[in-house]
Amino acid sequence: MIKVKGCGVCYTDVKIAAGLMPDISLPRILGHEVAGEVAAVGNGVKNFREGDRVCLYFYLSCGQCEYCLERKENLCLNLRGRIGFQLDGGYAEYVKAPATHAFKVPPNVAFAEAAILADAVATPLHALREQAQLKAGETLVIIGAGGLGLQAVQLGKFLGARVLSVDLEEKRLEMARALGAEQTFNAAQANWEQSVRDYTQGKGVNTVLDLVGKSETVNSSLTFLRKGGNLVLVGYSYEKPLSIFPAIIMRGEFRIIGSRACRLEDLREVIDLVAAKKIKPLVSETYPLERVNEVHERLKKNEILARVVLQP
Repeated sequence: MIKVKGCGVCYTDVKIAAGLMPDISLPRILGHEVAGEVAAVGNGVKNFREGDRVCLYFYLSCGQCEYCLERKENLCLNLRGRIGFQLDGGYAEYVKAPATHAFKVPPNVAFAEAAILADAVATPLHALREQAQLKAGETLVIIGAGGLGLQAVQLGKFLGARVLSVDLEEKRLEMARALGAEQTFNAAQANWEQSVRDYTQGKGVNTVLDLVGKSETVNSSLTFLRKGGNLVLVGYSYEKPLSIFPAIIMRGEFRIIGSRACRLEDLREVIDLVAAKKIKPLVSETYPLERVNEVHERLKKNEILARVVLQP
C-alpha cells in the first residue's frame, strides 16, 4: 500500500476521462505516474518496509510469459491491467501495487520528479534507445515539445544525438532550446518541413520521434526522414486512423515503429540517471489533488509546459 506523494497528469488521463479509450470502463480512479511512501506491506513482502520511498511501474505484467521472460514486460501476454487504466490509480491518497512493480527512489529525487519517471521519462528512453536504436552523432527530430517531448530532448542529448524539436508553441520551443535542442521549428509556419530538410543539407534526419501520432505529423515526418530512417510512434489518437500512401514508405524504405510505454529495465535505468543528475525530470507545476479538473482543462487548452504533478 502506497501513500501517494505525487501523481503526474498525462494527456492520456484526459482521453480516458472523456471516454475515448475503448478498452477502459468508467468510472475509474485515474493516474498512472505514481510516487509515494510505503504505508503497509502484505504477507511475504521482504524487500520493502513502511516508509520506503518508491515509484510504480504501472503495467502489471505476469513475469512468466515469453515477452516477460525476454524483458519486454510492456508486451505481456497475461497483463493483469495497468494502474490508472483498468485498475484504480494515483489520483487518490493511497494506491496498492504488487511489490514486484515498485522501485525504491533515492532521497535526492523529489517525489514530484519520481512520479513522472515511469511514463514521461522512461517512455521516450525506451522509444529512442530500444525501438529506434538511436546512435551517437545521428540526427533526431522530436515532434511535440510537451510532457514527453521536453524529456525526450534531454534523453536524445544523453544518447549523443543532434536533437531538433518541432512544436506549434514558441514557448515550448524556447524551453526545448534551453534543454539542448540544436534547432527548433514552429509547425505553425509555412513550409516548416522544407526548413528541416534544408537544415540537414537535404540529407534528412535519421529518426523522427512522433509524440502526436496523427496523419498530419506522420506525413510531414516522411518528407524530411532520410531513406532507411526510423519513424517511431509514441503519440496516438483514437479519433481517426492514419492515412499514408504505402508507395512513400516503400520508396524510402522507411521503418515505422510503434513504441509502447517502457520496460522494467528502462525504469530502473531512469531512476539511476536521475539520481546521478545526468537528466532532470521536468515538472513545471504542482497542484493539490482537488484541483485535478482544472489541470485537465488546462491540458485541453494546451496551457501547460512539461508535466503537472498532483499532490494529495
